[in-house]
Amino acid sequence: MDKKTVTTIAYLSRIALDEGNEDKITADLENIIKFVDQLDNANVDGIEPLTNPLEKKAQTREDKVTAENRKDTFLDRAPKSNEDYFLVPRVVE
Repeated sequence: MDKKTVTTIAYLSRIALDEGNEDKITADLENIIKFVDQLDNANVDGIEPLTNPLEKKAQTREDKVTAENRKDTFLDRAPKSNEDYFLVPRVVE
């Protein structure tokens, strides 16, 4: 990878680069590419490919209510309320 390629990638990515950092960025990109190339050597014999990383079944649990209904307590403590709602002054006309 050369500086021209790094400049082109930066332009296409809409990233502004410091000219003093081009050598470091070039080296970093080369290291990333080398790291990704290591995936070619991974042993994947007997492993089925996934079409989606979330193919595993999600753990489920029984849907049951565990919280106590405290609506009446909260409405009783409110300065103003009716049977179901808090009553507040109108803010927007």
